[in-house]
Amino acid sequence: MGTRILYVHGIEAIGGAERDLIALLKTLDRRKWELHVVCPGTGPFREQLHAISITTHALNLPPWRKVRSLLQRGSAVRRLSALVGQIDPAMIHVNDIWWMPHTVRAVAGCVAKSVPVVAHVRQEIEPTKVGRYELDLAETVIAISRQIEQSLIAGGVSASKVRTLYSGIDLTKKQLSLDDLAIRRMIGLPKGGVLLGTVANLFPRKGYEVMLRALPAILRAVPLVHYVIVGSDDHDYADQLKRLADELKIADRVHIVGFQDPVQPFLAALDLYVHPALMEGFGIAVVEAMAMGKAVVATTTGGLPEVVAQGETGLLVPPGDVESLAATVVSLLEDPIRREQMGLRGKMRAQERFSLDASVMQMEQLYGEVLAR
Repeated sequence: MGTRILYVHGIEAIGGAERDLIALLKTLDRRKWELHVVCPGTGPFREQLHAISITTHALNLPPWRKVRSLLQRGSAVRRLSALVGQIDPAMIHVNDIWWMPHTVRAVAGCVAKSVPVVAHVRQEIEPTKVGRYELDLAETVIAISRQIEQSLIAGGVSASKVRTLYSGIDLTKKQLSLDDLAIRRMIGLPKGGVLLGTVANLFPRKGYEVMLRALPAILRAVPLVHYVIVGSDDHDYADQLKRLADELKIADRVHIVGFQDPVQPFLAALDLYVHPALMEGFGIAVVEAMAMGKAVVATTTGGLPEVVAQGETGLLVPPGDVESLAATVVSLLEDPIRREQMGLRGKMRAQERFSLDASVMQMEQLYGEVLAR
């Protein structure tokens, strides 16, 4: 049997963090590693883990800092502690900051032995929040961008503990048969329609409202534009976006299609990929769009400037700036040659910098170092 690793993840739905972890688990050498995941007992994330033969352990982890979950916290920590004792991992990998406090206490409750904890920080974090999630107590902290690395160090994590490790995508798998016309028909695009799109779960921090507010100006310049949103909605945020689209009189141009797996057919159908995030740790969907040969308009937040080469593979605008977003999207829609060149350079950049194989190799190296210590 391989070295046993326990992953801790508390969300049922699938977004960038979940897709990234699934890709990692799918690629790790099972002869070398024995993989276990603690996660909610229902939902698409667990289903996808079972589809790739990963052992899961059902546990709901309540939000640590919400008052309403105070009563559930203790029992969740005790249950996690019991699972750690039962599974007896050589190492624990916490897949985001939210479950770090639970894990620290669960490990402290296992008196039999000390287990090293690796914390994966997958979103922008203010230095003041680093201590709240007890990230300084991890053996190693993985940042998914240099920008996050700097915030962690500023927040009190020793620089020697922090490692930036970019997420990667699988560039080796055969291209699916991508029927652009079928996707466009499904969305209801007219002949000659121009398609913009974003792949991200529906949260306000993804900047969807900014994009909707930019659409009227985009439509004045390019009247055949439509916008597709690909991602799951757990909090009725889609209804808010539909109401806003109604107010702005663009409801017939906005298409919310929910969670899609795979996303590549939707990316292939786009004329331009737009990522209007207000906060973004890395932006794996942006890498996927680049790998599909799409030019990108994104924001300057978080790790996005490390993904998009400004002026080469796409254009960056300030987060929340409706006018800049609209003008930049229009400039690329009106310049198909530049858009195509950016798409080609983006594809090369994705292949050179963000391959899954390179990412997994670095992760295995990091695991080896943690276990050696």
